[in-house]
Parts: sequence; structure tokens; C-alpha cells
Amino acid sequence: MSDTPPPAWMQALQPYAERTDFRVPLKVPIHMPSGRMIGDVAGVYLRLPRWEGPAFADDFGKKAAGMVELEGEHTFAEIAVLRMLEREGWSGRWVNTYSAKGEVWKYLTRWDDVPRAEQRNRVIEDEDPRVVLAGVARRAKKRYAGCWDVFAWRGDDFAFLQTRRGAPTAKAELGPAQAEWLHTALLFGDTRITLASFAVVHWDYR
Repeated sequence: MSDTPPPAWMQALQPYAERTDFRVPLKVPIHMPSGRMIGDVAGVYLRLPRWEGPAFADDFGKKAAGMVELEGEHTFAEIAVLRMLEREGWSGRWVNTYSAKGEVWKYLTRWDDVPRAEQRNRVIEDEDPRVVLAGVARRAKKRYAGCWDVFAWRGDDFAFLQTRRGAPTAKAELGPAQAEWLHTALLFGDTRITLASFAVVHWDYR
């Protein structure tokens, strides 16, 4: 049994987690300047309640993925993950880069039942995480294009969580854009960003 403590974000996801014991491989391992080779990241598998009410006026093209319910809130998996973190004292955003060509379309903390253009952009007001996120994006080849879905912070802890619909499989790999963002973030130089800050969150309905 490993003596390594669980990542800081893990406790927040535990109530809905079916599996926390697997890793998601990178198609191409990352070679760090120290000589360390990174071949995978943490994986979590969540079972989320299905929303049984009417669909959103604009489901963002996600169809069934926009039918998640978390304690009465109709939402997307990305916001559900953020909500779990918030209940453990984290702050964060769904960093949505939809058709933004390397920039952020909107920073989201909820999805209202209104047309897409009317969704409220909630910029990151906390200076430290805002500077960190922007700093990684400046160094990334495609800026925010590979940014992981949920960026969250609590004290000196950061979390970058990428959501993915469906149970984990042996063939599941981290996408190249997210792998590039991971590499850039680890090279950024902030000691608070480590491999343990990252996880792929697979999910499906209960």
C-alpha cells in the first residue's frame, strides 16, 4: 500500500467516485528537464445522477451530457465537478474555450437555462490563480486551447481536471492538447503545480 497522500482535490470527488485507482496514459510520454519521464496522470470515475426534467434551452451541443443533476441543480459534468470542489472550500471555473481559437470563451461557474450568448462570464478575480493560469497560457503553444476543463484553487493547492464521458477503458489516453498543457504547466515553475494537481475525470450516469 502506498504511503503517498491522496491529491488535495480527491476528497471532494469521493461522494460520487466509483473508482479512484487507475491512471490515464499519455500517448507520448513527457520528458522533464530533470530526467523524469511522465507517462500517465490520475484517473477518477464518477457516477452522477441524471436530470429527469426538461432539457436546457441551449444544451451547448452536449445533448445527454447536459442532463446531470447535482442536489437539484440541472447542469453539466464540468459544473458538477466544480460544485463538488466548492463544497470542500475550493474556488474555480469551468474554463470554456468553445470556438475561441486559443482563448477563453467564458469562465463559467454555472449554466443557466438561457441562450448561449446570455451565459454569464465570471472572470477569475483572485489575483494569484488568475496570474498562474494566464502565465501557463502565455507559454503554451496554443494558449488556452489545451487548458483542462476545470481549474480550481484552495490555499496553496491547484487542480486541473479534465472531464470525459464514459467509463475508463484500457485504450483511453490523454488527448494531445491536454498533454501539451500539462507539460507546459509543469514547466511553468510554480512549485504548487505538480503532477498530483491533474486528473482525468471520467463520468457516466448512475
